[in-house]
Amino acid sequence: MSDSSQFVAESLEELLVAIANGVREAQEALSEAPPFDAYGRPLPTYHLPYLDFDLKVDLNTVETSGGLRALRVLPIGGSQNTTQKISSSLTGRLVSIPAGDGLPVPVLTLNSTRTAARQHALNLSLSNSAGEILQNAQVEINFDLATSQQLSQTQGINLKNLGTSRLTQAILVTDEQGQAATELTIDSNLPAKASIVITAEFDQRISRIVVAAGNE
Repeated sequence: MSDSSQFVAESLEELLVAIANGVREAQEALSEAPPFDAYGRPLPTYHLPYLDFDLKVDLNTVETSGGLRALRVLPIGGSQNTTQKISSSLTGRLVSIPAGDGLPVPVLTLNSTRTAARQHALNLSLSNSAGEILQNAQVEINFDLATSQQLSQTQGINLKNLGTSRLTQAILVTDEQGQAATELTIDSNLPAKASIVITAEFDQRISRIVVAAGNE
């Protein structure tokens, strides 16, 4: 590869990297959007699967008598310099790599059913994106106090703690159907409109649900 070709290739490489970084930063900004609205309802999420591009670039290179080469926006005149204009056209697609580098990733769902005024049955299911059931897997269930406080605040409730709220089991093991269950009991002294956020976590995958502390 000639020096000129190498120079053009490196310049286009830097431009592509800059575009790819811009796409990544845009996706990171989209991913930082809150998962719930002020009422605890799930909000939509967004993903950039690919970016098509068509680049047409005119490069002006300048080589001095000392053999140095630089990229210039405009040609530089003078007897000590020689200029060369190179036009390049590049069309392609930047494709995002799915989570897990294309391998199946865990799919974790969590839901609740109110069984009494201050009790909920929590049920989870665990599989992967290929549809395979994940058996004998440990899933951790936790209270998300910080998010519970934020959501409760929208209802005018200052939720300092969750009192004696508890889970019958915090570590669950999925059965042959990839399912597991536990029971949530909410402190009877918490305001009925308080929002309680419960998380289920497996292999860095987190599923959340929001339940009201009690009936109106």
